Amino acid sequence: MALRTPLYAWHEAAGARLIEFGGWEMPLQYTGIVEEHLTVRRTVGLFDVSHMGKLLVRGPSAHAFLDGLSANDVPTTSGRAHYTQLLREDGTIIDDIIVTCLSPTEFFVVCNAGPRPTVLAWFADHRPHDVQVDDLTLSHLCIAVQGPRAPELLQRLTSTDLSNIHPFWGAVLDASPTGDRAPGTATPPETKGWGWPAEDPLMAACSQLAPTTVSGGPRFLATRTGYTGELGFELFPPEAPGRRLWEALVNRGQDLDVKPIGLGARDTLRLEKGYLLSGQDFTGTQSPLEANSAWIVKWDRSFLGREVLQAQKARGDYPRLVGLKMADRGIPRHACAVLSGSTRVGTVTSGTLSPSLRVGVALAAVDHAHAAAGTRLDVDIRGVPHPAQVVRPPFL
Repeated sequence: MALRTPLYAWHEAAGARLIEFGGWEMPLQYTGIVEEHLTVRRTVGLFDVSHMGKLLVRGPSAHAFLDGLSANDVPTTSGRAHYTQLLREDGTIIDDIIVTCLSPTEFFVVCNAGPRPTVLAWFADHRPHDVQVDDLTLSHLCIAVQGPRAPELLQRLTSTDLSNIHPFWGAVLDASPTGDRAPGTATPPETKGWGWPAEDPLMAACSQLAPTTVSGGPRFLATRTGYTGELGFELFPPEAPGRRLWEALVNRGQDLDVKPIGLGARDTLRLEKGYLLSGQDFTGTQSPLEANSAWIVKWDRSFLGREVLQAQKARGDYPRLVGLKMADRGIPRHACAVLSGSTRVGTVTSGTLSPSLRVGVALAAVDHAHAAAGTRLDVDIRGVPHPAQVVRPPFL
């Protein structure tokens, strides 16, 4: 039976179309994918992405442990976050993750829902005895607030100055509606009864983050990363108050045209920016070099699979993940063949009609001889070749 997030009943009452995704029953859409997509590009949308894995990794050797499994280096400055990929010995990707340093010995790892059991097993097989891994996935929400008016909406619910949080940094926010009380006062009445736990392991691990809150309100971790290419934050409150926080964001954002957004629009938003989807754009057999992620590999350190990746880089004969932009009205879809003349040279991994550009766009794995920007190829859509051109993501 599929898992459900604490907001499942809210989604059902809101009329969401629900689907199984990564072992969870999740909202695909509410009013329509295109409408929801454009809401995020123009104003602000709310995503329940509590299905994402939320892992607290701590201990004296926690940094060395994570850094040794990671293509990118793991940050050591409290509050700093890095996007990276977990690797096997052969250099292939287990999952892509975001790691936020909470302290020199405590790290918060967000992984994808489907690979979470694999990631946990990989950590268990490789962690030293002085490293502990706690799975907070079921006890904490992840609410993504995304869009050009996201900071304006979130600022209404916290006394933290959000302008001080830069991209790929995390901070502790308080649940304290602004403008209602003097800074430094006790727990605001608006948050009483929200069910904030007396002890939260995630908040305990955030004790060394720079102080960013000025009220006495309850606190939660927020990061500024995002999967849409827009301004935004990810909020990680515990389960019970997380439901209240979601409702407060919906209620306080009506004049901003805030809308709940499903996974359908999340997919088109990320694809316009060329962001990868685990299990689709890489499936466990590709390396970072093959997944257009060479930019994250930090070579001047020891990490699992480093020698294999160096040899692959030297050969240069590996397939590449590229962007394709359609030259006609064809809409590329996952698994469509990519052709050069009558020869198959690759496969579409993700494809859609871009709601912003009104043209078909795709990510595709193609052989290295056809991966240069400007190369003209065809995409086989239901047996008909449609012209396309290799471009460098992002599309928008």
